[in-house]
Amino acid sequence: MSIERTLGRISLRMASKLDLTELLSEITKGLVQDLDAALARIWLVRPGDLCATCTMAPQCRDRTLCLHLVASAGLSERLDGTHRRVPLGVLKIGWIAKSHQPVLTNDPLGEPRITDKEWVRREHLRAFAGYPLEFAGELLGVLGMFARRELLDEEFDRLGLFATQAAVAIKNARLFEEVSQLSRRLEAENVYLREELRAELRPGIVGKSKAIREVLASVERVAPTQSTVLLLGETGTGKELFANALHELSPRRGAAFVKVNCAAIAPALIESELFGHEKGAFTGALQRRLGRFELAHGGTLFLDEVSELPLEAQAKLLRVLQEREFERVGSSKTLPADVRVICATNRNLEAEVAERRFRQDLFYRLNVFPIWVPPLRERGEDIHLLLEHFVDRFATRAGKRFARIEGRTTELLEAYSWPGNVRELQNVIERSVILCDGSEFSVDEKWLGPRSVAAETNAGTLPEQLGARERQMIEAALAETSGKVFGPLGAAVKLGMPPTTLSSKIKVLKIDVRRFKPH
Repeated sequence: MSIERTLGRISLRMASKLDLTELLSEITKGLVQDLDAALARIWLVRPGDLCATCTMAPQCRDRTLCLHLVASAGLSERLDGTHRRVPLGVLKIGWIAKSHQPVLTNDPLGEPRITDKEWVRREHLRAFAGYPLEFAGELLGVLGMFARRELLDEEFDRLGLFATQAAVAIKNARLFEEVSQLSRRLEAENVYLREELRAELRPGIVGKSKAIREVLASVERVAPTQSTVLLLGETGTGKELFANALHELSPRRGAAFVKVNCAAIAPALIESELFGHEKGAFTGALQRRLGRFELAHGGTLFLDEVSELPLEAQAKLLRVLQEREFERVGSSKTLPADVRVICATNRNLEAEVAERRFRQDLFYRLNVFPIWVPPLRERGEDIHLLLEHFVDRFATRAGKRFARIEGRTTELLEAYSWPGNVRELQNVIERSVILCDGSEFSVDEKWLGPRSVAAETNAGTLPEQLGARERQMIEAALAETSGKVFGPLGAAVKLGMPPTTLSSKIKVLKIDVRRFKPH
């Protein structure tokens, strides 16, 4: 068989290999088996790594790069011998790499760069051929082979064409390896991000106080059932976390947990948001849209601020809870609703019912299993745990590390009444993490309001105590409205006073509205 056909057959097998190690082995073994080479080897240019123990280190001037033996077939398949690393410019292989020139000799005993003459005699070697492996001007390595017969110039030229093909194949395999590594890294990052997302959604309830243990006991008791749960409590107490815990501990945990903030949706759009709409149901309905009940099918729907639902939407919600069915806006087709509903509010629903702002029949339907989430001021022993938790979380996000928490900071936080509850604590800690530069975490006392009224009832005159109470009520309203003063959902409406009057009181009391705004 001619050398052209032999090298062509090796090239075909070589083209089918994308794994770099397999490809290099295929090249050297092919030269030995099909071309009758006595020894075929490949070195690739890589960073120097064995300089301290390499026998050729004294001859290596630039130790940043050298030739690494990566494949060997024929007389030896070892990759850890004396020629496992070859400096550029040293021996015949190093000279080929440095000069970028091929070499052919049919007198290896007379070649000064081939040093082991005894080995050449013992193995009856008659020829050596070596080619630089180059791609687009980049030196990838060196292909070298010994033969027990002389090589013709025509055979050497054909070997050069094969070396060019081998360089292309090596480059492709390297690129494939890089892409594969990148793909694996991206996959690992995606897994990490998914785990991070799950960690954010996982019930991250921090606390060991009696109050929080009682809430968790109620959650564990009702979670396995299909009953509707009503979470009650002040704004910022973490009602959404408990809703998520109810879902995660329920048989529906493998399905969707869909959240709706009823206060954040315009009254005219709330029915479309909950139940979906058909194309053309109203102006701007350009296509069919699935509502939150459909998205939560088989899972859990969390209705936060349920007291803000308009009365008409309350009637439709009652029907879904009773009949387990609904229609999209603009459709007469009835759809099933396999959804567990969890609701939350910071309002007194009984008072809302008395004021005819909330349907009494819906209240009774929601109030099957109420759970009161305590405010932070009733969880004093949890503040230190929450402090450590939030400092660790936000420091990690900011790329910071704190060795300790200032003792006075803990005292300040435990003495404060926290009208905004855990949300306010979280915002204060996040801001402090951003501004702290040293190894000690601390909170600026100016960011906190006055000490709790309960702690000051035995001190001060009546006007002073009334002023402190006024401040507390204003701060509680600001916390509920995320620092919003004006508008139908602003603090002024909740307090029943003109917004200009409230703005004046805020200035007089020097209340920092910014600390109630979400970051």
